[in-house]
Amino acid sequence: MADHLEDDEQVEALKRWWDENGKSTMVAIALAVAGTVGWQQYQGWTVSQAEQASEMWESMQQVLTTGSPGAEQDARAMALILKEDFGGSTYAQFAAMRLAALDVGAGELDAAEAELRWALAKAGPQTELGQLVQLRLARVLAAQENEAAALAILESGGNAYPAAYAMARGDIHMAAGRDQQALDAYREARAALLALGNPPGILDIKINSLESRLAAGDEAAS
Repeated sequence: MADHLEDDEQVEALKRWWDENGKSTMVAIALAVAGTVGWQQYQGWTVSQAEQASEMWESMQQVLTTGSPGAEQDARAMALILKEDFGGSTYAQFAAMRLAALDVGAGELDAAEAELRWALAKAGPQTELGQLVQLRLARVLAAQENEAAALAILESGGNAYPAAYAMARGDIHMAAGRDQQALDAYREARAALLALGNPPGILDIKINSLESRLAAGDEAAS
């Protein structure tokens, strides 16, 4: 009898709990299930988006390699789709960088700067891709004769591309006739390349040329 009463009390307690909490519990369970399904659907959608962006980028690259009439116009249209429909993807940032290169080739430096700044805003300045974008932006700014802004970018640090950053600084200084500063930057770039196990290549030619020029200037001054 005691066992039966205990069972009845438990049943009654369960009923009261259900009346008070059952609905909210079912809602929570439903939300949890929906959340799981939603997350799975979101993951599937994300993968699909990435695949579409990748395919669009590959198509854009292939179109550009054909060199056929209208190829650049078609590639630009694909890049615009990547930026508008897949703006959060790395492929969209690649597309903006490719557009910038096309703009530089056409002498449209302002347009190139705009594309690179868009890519930089998406990638972030501290990421590896962001640092590559900044390197190219610095060269565009230098070509626009905005030397101060270009050097500010290059001197702010580029730990992902130390040799390339130093080389770009050297090119800017050399173009401005600052031979010693150019030499210092090229030597820094050479050291960075050697530390990575890469051959200096054309850097040695630039360094030797500047060293000879500076030595000749010192002899003439004395």
